[in-house]
Amino acid sequence: MTLEQKIAADKANTAQRKEVGGFNNSFRSSVLNNFGAEEHFVIPENYTVFERKIGQGDDARVAQYINIQTDGGRTLEFYPTAMARIAFEVDENGKNKRENGRMVVKRSTGTVCDFIDGQSIDASMKAMKGCKIHYKEVERVKTRMFGVPESAATSEDVTTTIIGSWNFEGNKKPKAIGA
Repeated sequence: MTLEQKIAADKANTAQRKEVGGFNNSFRSSVLNNFGAEEHFVIPENYTVFERKIGQGDDARVAQYINIQTDGGRTLEFYPTAMARIAFEVDENGKNKRENGRMVVKRSTGTVCDFIDGQSIDASMKAMKGCKIHYKEVERVKTRMFGVPESAATSEDVTTTIIGSWNFEGNKKPKAIGA
């Protein structure tokens, strides 16, 4: 499916997806990284932001994305909050890993992450229109499922979060937000 076909299909699928005016930073999840181990893509100059529910019932949350096409020709839903991923590492029983008494935290890295740090996803995405990004999977981290307290965690509550590096590639770089 081409990028244009995917956008048209999402616009037509109003029961599960809706077009919204921009990003509101509302959702982060380990399940929303649908990239391969290494991908290159450009943030479209004219993108459309969609949102859809992830999960069911009381656990359902709204996730926002744009459609992108990788250099390899794959059309993907790109959830920009994946660039701001933070994972608290756990052991095989879902208990927090600690080093020097502190929880072990893994974060997405790279020039894109440095750029968006402290900025809204919406303003960052607007500034990055037309920029080429190189995504590379760095590490798979054991984490505890959302909403499960450490005291109640078991091995069945352990999931995997993918931590990646996100770097600008090529000559086009975003302008500083507010500049």
